[in-house]
Amino acid sequence: MTINQSSAFDLAPFDERCAIDLAETVRSAISKGDKRGGVNAPWNEIKFDRQIATIAKVNGAEIFYTDDQNQSAFAAEIGLKVLHTWDLDLPQEYAQHDWISND
Repeated sequence: MTINQSSAFDLAPFDERCAIDLAETVRSAISKGDKRGGVNAPWNEIKFDRQIATIAKVNGAEIFYTDDQNQSAFAAEIGLKVLHTWDLDLPQEYAQHDWISND
């Protein structure tokens, strides 16, 4: 099964609405004196991470799932709730069981 055929994913483009929102985010960061928004990464990586978060927000996401620190920062900055894998509940069937007997 390809990702395009999965109902769990909705692939969304970086369209005109996204470009406008992203431009406002960058303009805001520049006006605060740091176009990188406090992130110490190559500029191309910063732009790409901001695009990903912006696509999510423009397309109605309320929660942004990522373990990437830079994406987390940008998603939170634009008002998305960020959840990491370590924030998610582990189903009991996958939890490590206590293998030491107390008998």
